Parts: sequence; structure tokens; C-alpha cells
Amino acid sequence: MMVFRSMLIEAPVERVWAMVRSFDHVSRWNPGVSAARMENAGRASEVGAIRHLTIADGSVFRETLLAHSDLEHFYTYDILESPLAVSNYISTHRFIAITETDQTLGIWEGSFDCDRDRESALDRIVGDDIYIGGMRGLNQTLKGASND
Repeated sequence: MMVFRSMLIEAPVERVWAMVRSFDHVSRWNPGVSAARMENAGRASEVGAIRHLTIADGSVFRETLLAHSDLEHFYTYDILESPLAVSNYISTHRFIAITETDQTLGIWEGSFDCDRDRESALDRIVGDDIYIGGMRGLNQTLKGASND
């Protein structure tokens, strides 16, 4: 199944990307993630890097960075381990400059396999709770940073 969400982020793309580009900085802006660390040596924006996330409810996600572009402002990752009832999960989080207003279009999309009877619930969990919840947290974090 495919899940797609987009949101207007009230900051220029350079500020947005500076906040999210490092694969292990997700706990700085995503309220659903209480801790993030890299499992392997190397830079957090290197393809092949594996991050270990502790979610607010105590569950754990392990994800591999599959692609990363500072030029195009996106990263793609897969899930190695999670409490979600999915397999073959691949997701891309990208950011596009809205030049007229100096804002950013945040796009988060993913594809995965799941039981047909779980599709509706997983669309809500992944799309609304994870993707929109994360981008709302990013927007709030950036708003707070601009007020400092």
C-alpha cells in the first residue's frame, strides 16, 4: 500500500533541511521520537547508516538510510524492525521550496506490504500519526527556533 502526506512548513527550505538532514536528529523535531542514535560508525547522512529510534511509547524502530541528497533536500529509508505490522517498508521525506512565500512543502510518503484488513488503520497510523505528527512537530520546532 502507499501512504502520502504533505504539509506547508513555515520556514525556508534551507532552515528545514538543516534541521532534518542528519538521520539521527529526528528526536530534535519529531515529538513521537524520544531518542535517536546511530548504530554504526560514520556520518548520520551516509547511505547505509542505521538509526535506532525509541518512540514515546517505548517501542523501538530500526531504519536504514537508503538515499540522501543535500541538493534535492530528501532522504529515503527502510524499516528493519518496528512494532508496525508491515513488511517491505520504504519511505521518502522530501522538502520543496515555495519561493513566493519563503516556505517549504514537506512531503512524506511510504510504501509497504500489510494485511488488507489493516490498511485503513495503518494509513492513519503512518500517515496521520507519524508523517503529519512529525511534520507538525518540525514546523513547531522551527517556529520556536525563529523566536529565540
